[in-house]
Amino acid sequence: MASTITDLVSVRQTAPSLFESVHNPGKMGNMADVAYGGNTLAVAVNAALQTTPFGFFLYSAVGNYLGPAFTDRQLQCAVREVRTTKTFATRHVEMSQVQKDGKRRLCLFLSADFQTAEPATLLTYSRPPRMVYSAVEDCLSVDENRQSILEHGLASQQVVQMHKVLFGLSERFFDRRPCPEGIITQTLTGMAKKGTPTTQDHLPLTSKTSSDYFRSKHPLGTPAQHATALAFVMDMGTSFLPLVHNGQSLDEAAAQSSLDFALRIFTNDVDLNAWSLREMSTVTGGDGRTYTEMQVWNSDGKMLCNMTQQSILRPKMRKAAKI
Repeated sequence: MASTITDLVSVRQTAPSLFESVHNPGKMGNMADVAYGGNTLAVAVNAALQTTPFGFFLYSAVGNYLGPAFTDRQLQCAVREVRTTKTFATRHVEMSQVQKDGKRRLCLFLSADFQTAEPATLLTYSRPPRMVYSAVEDCLSVDENRQSILEHGLASQQVVQMHKVLFGLSERFFDRRPCPEGIITQTLTGMAKKGTPTTQDHLPLTSKTSSDYFRSKHPLGTPAQHATALAFVMDMGTSFLPLVHNGQSLDEAAAQSSLDFALRIFTNDVDLNAWSLREMSTVTGGDGRTYTEMQVWNSDGKMLCNMTQQSILRPKMRKAAKI
């Protein structure tokens, strides 16, 4: 079992431009043996990084989840060099898994862009978070928040334990402190009792936010290690956030899963050894899809990155009444 986030998303080269994950991917937010999307994305980013010259920094990772990856087998990555110039590099990654019939099935496509450090910058600015959140030292840990929800009678011991199992993967590798102002914090990711009130009930769905502070539990060294850890954590919660912010539970949908991703990194100085603030909100939804975004800031208020995703969100079909 992987002991650090760097270990979990590590890859080894098996042939020219071919890599495989050292470990099987883990699952999170799903009881089925389906890999957490952030795990697959981080492995794909790491594979792309293995073919990129020293001194290039990841600034864009966009692509599609093409189908579920499974937790009982490794991930295979085929990397194609699209360009490598003095300033920019682009890599395409096709991720697949070998099925039980021996055939390969694609599960992710990634286009990753890298740039060398610029000698100077003309403008430096960042939009602040949508609201003022509690300081990290005033926030409970994830476990403490679960206990608070339990003690206030908002969820049963069984539900609290299920939440711990569902989201345990991230807690193995990251310290997280959910902000008390966020809806996910107040509703235990939608698993608290139906109708649990929040401090944002008066706001329209697109104005509601959830937020937390996070940092790696284990020291990260190289920019590549920080980039892959960031890719891992930035997929967390995007597909079910609209449900939770709408006062619904995760089991009220027939299907909820990310379809695509666009991770954009705005600085070469990502430091996940320090606390970062993450804010999540949903923008629009319809035709069975939702569009959600999250941003991350460091302690100086500098925005580090942005993730946007479209996700499938299908309602459960009602069975026709029988006469």
